[in-house]
Amino acid sequence: MHEPTSQQTDAAARKGAHVLAVSSGKGGVGKSNIAVNLGIALAQRGRRVILLDMDLGLANDDILLDLHAEKNLSDVINGRGPIEEALIDAPGGLLLLPGASGDEQLANLNTEQREKLIEAIEGLEGQADYLIIDTGAGIAENTLAIAAAADDVLMVTTPEPTAMLDAYAAIKLLHQRAAGHHIHLLVNMARNPREARQTILRLSSISEGFIGEHLLREGVIPYHPAVGEAVRHRHPLLLASPESPPARAINTIAERLDQRPFEHRPHHSEGGFIHRLLTILGG
Repeated sequence: MHEPTSQQTDAAARKGAHVLAVSSGKGGVGKSNIAVNLGIALAQRGRRVILLDMDLGLANDDILLDLHAEKNLSDVINGRGPIEEALIDAPGGLLLLPGASGDEQLANLNTEQREKLIEAIEGLEGQADYLIIDTGAGIAENTLAIAAAADDVLMVTTPEPTAMLDAYAAIKLLHQRAAGHHIHLLVNMARNPREARQTILRLSSISEGFIGEHLLREGVIPYHPAVGEAVRHRHPLLLASPESPPARAINTIAERLDQRPFEHRPHHSEGGFIHRLLTILGG
């Protein structure tokens, strides 16, 4: 593990890592790309960041970072090594716990496997300022449980109607599991300010009007060809095109997140992420 720099706070030592789940109602909205680059943006601010690729069964953060993982989450869950052996240094100064792609077992965890997963990541809360969890897309039970246990959820959508509809479905189910959750709405691939504004207003008004969930409007990442180029070359956007509009937008979001107090929601003040996850899963 890396030693803390002089810029780092003692927040992790006092309260454990701030757990941020990056989620989406459907695939193809850029969720994993945002999780990777947001992690880099926070690491560049001097924070200790661990990115957990928990898109169970369809993980690809290691590909976005152009890394070859010798061990991954599947090895940890199946007892083929401790979690420390699976953590790898990633470009931009963060640590990555790779997931496994195409692993049906990971996509459908049973109770015993959930317990192994919880045990594996329990020790990470005290080793970082931020745990960023790249959850699976959609409304699978494991995905919702992980997101609901986080301190904050960054719900990623695009202005496409299907993406908005699926984002609302995920928000509704998260609200049922953890009313009062901090859900931050992030609009990705917006082609103009008007499109972004309409997306935010529609989802916010529907969520507040129908389920009473107030969404925090986290920001907008504009559409730009630099994003596709970075993905194709397996080079994170913040390192490949740091001055591009979407990179600047991600840095702004990271700065805003990092300026907020490191505190858990009041009704989740007892214990940390693991305690809340066990509670949600009925453990």
